[in-house]
Amino acid sequence: MADQRLEEYRKYYDARTERYANNPLRRHSYEAEKRLRDLFYQYDTLEEIRDHFGTLNIDCAFAAWRDQYEMESQYYESVEQPVRKKGADDILAQLPNHTDVTDMGAVITDISNRNNVEIYSDCYSGEALINAWEQLDSITAFTNAEVPDEYKSYMLERAEEIRQHIRENVQDIEKTMGEWIAGWRMKPETTLQNRHRRQLPYSDADVEQHLEQFKAITNR
Repeated sequence: MADQRLEEYRKYYDARTERYANNPLRRHSYEAEKRLRDLFYQYDTLEEIRDHFGTLNIDCAFAAWRDQYEMESQYYESVEQPVRKKGADDILAQLPNHTDVTDMGAVITDISNRNNVEIYSDCYSGEALINAWEQLDSITAFTNAEVPDEYKSYMLERAEEIRQHIRENVQDIEKTMGEWIAGWRMKPETTLQNRHRRQLPYSDADVEQHLEQFKAITNR
């Protein structure tokens, strides 16, 4: 007859397993937890269980990671975020190559850090036009303003000051990103990709016109 401690362990692993039951998003965790739980019903002493424990507990940790990053990958695909999806996919690709929890944790940290740089790079390029939109409109307004002749030079100077501010901002961003990615240069056309384009409530013609203006100013 099983001792009291074993009964308590069985209740504990029952609870761990059942929290994932009938959850399609946690199927790997459920299967791993169930294998571990079943071990406690195969033997009647903790000594026997210990002798057959193997890597079942480690398998549960890896199953939890697989569930987590499969969910992330599927979600980012559904919202058309390929750069963020790449981080989850890179981690999933590494899971079969490792058996140690500590080592895999370090791999996940490394991949996540690299993916964060990729995300920042994508955002800096994709959101550059968004952030400069009002400045571009101001340049157009100052350049085309119908004013008395004595004010025209002032208007053109103000337009050039804004252009220079845009250029300096791009240079600052490239300097920052260059510390992480050697030779990094902004790619303003990234804004046309859906994850960034959907932030701009303007017509395609307006976006294309502003983008060409931005690229001409920044030579990017």
